[in-house]
Amino acid sequence: MTPDLPAPTLHLPSDGSRSEYGGTVDDTPRDPRGAPATSRLNYTAYRFARALSRAAENTALARGVTMPQLLIMQVLGEGTPLSNAQVARRTFVSAQAAHVASEDLLDAGLIQKVEHPSNRRVRLVQLTEVGWSVLADCTADLVAREERLRTVLGADLGDSLTELLDRAAEILAGGYFGDAEAEAVAVAARRRPAQGRVNPGP
Repeated sequence: MTPDLPAPTLHLPSDGSRSEYGGTVDDTPRDPRGAPATSRLNYTAYRFARALSRAAENTALARGVTMPQLLIMQVLGEGTPLSNAQVARRTFVSAQAAHVASEDLLDAGLIQKVEHPSNRRVRLVQLTEVGWSVLADCTADLVAREERLRTVLGADLGDSLTELLDRAAEILAGGYFGDAEAEAVAVAARRRPAQGRVNPGP
């Protein structure tokens, strides 16, 4: 790690609850009804999901694809060709958004159109050989990160699902694992969207 780039930290208020959006709050007046948002499962699950998504986006951008494109490739990676409507449902976006992302993947040569076996009016898409290769690279990176997170978490999983997810989100830190240099590289990559350009890597 570069010595002049300190690892990102979480500021802890006097009661031990976390604050990710500013400095210490020891000297800030606080309503006695206040409670840490991280004690609620919905907040912590969302925080963990964002950390995972950001880590996956780093993986995608390193190979020249965007996060929406990676999600499409993942559902097509199940091996079954899908229509645009099915792609939209499976990747949690509108049909228009799915169409735009799919068109970029088509232009990049990562997916291809195929005929529906029984309905000529429906066009399906599936991964090309290049697409399978890029997806395999992404998957290897995702699996390695999951294994690293599992190792760092260890056997002590805490007393509740909320505590586990909160700790996992803090450790994962968007895929940086506390490495400020890696975080800086990832942030720079997100500022330069891939827009369908493919970089399969070495």
